Amino acid sequence: MRYFLGSILVISFFCGCFGPKKPKCEVRESYKLDWWTKNPNMRIESFEVKVVESNLNLFNSVAKISYTITGTMKSNAGWDPYIREVHVSEQYENRDSANMVSVHTFTPVMASKSSKKAKGGEEKFTFTNEHTVHSYKWGENKFRLVCGDFVTEIKLDQNK
Repeated sequence: MRYFLGSILVISFFCGCFGPKKPKCEVRESYKLDWWTKNPNMRIESFEVKVVESNLNLFNSVAKISYTITGTMKSNAGWDPYIREVHVSEQYENRDSANMVSVHTFTPVMASKSSKKAKGGEEKFTFTNEHTVHSYKWGENKFRLVCGDFVTEIKLDQNK
């Protein structure tokens, strides 16, 4: 019995050290550019970010955040708009290594499908995705998360 309990504790410790579970996405994320003819008909109204898991340590450099995007889409009669995917762009803003920032930009991609029932006009949307971010140094890591005109900055500590 003691061996069994000890094994469970060791397994639990190592599972917590090696990073978060796979992120859940309501809308598929894409890192490739594509044909985005409908985006001018979309308006982002809010962008909220929360840290879900941040157990950064010697064995784990991955944290999980969630983001919620709310907005409106316009379409003509006979077309039903929807959010096809979210384009994600990641880059470092390199002023110098001490002040580096990891910038993540989220762009919802609107598409539409033919529908005889669709009346057209403006339609609201909201979705929440989880996303992993990677630390890039020991100590404080700065992240700037951008969607449309909305910018959120978070700091996560990478401990030894």
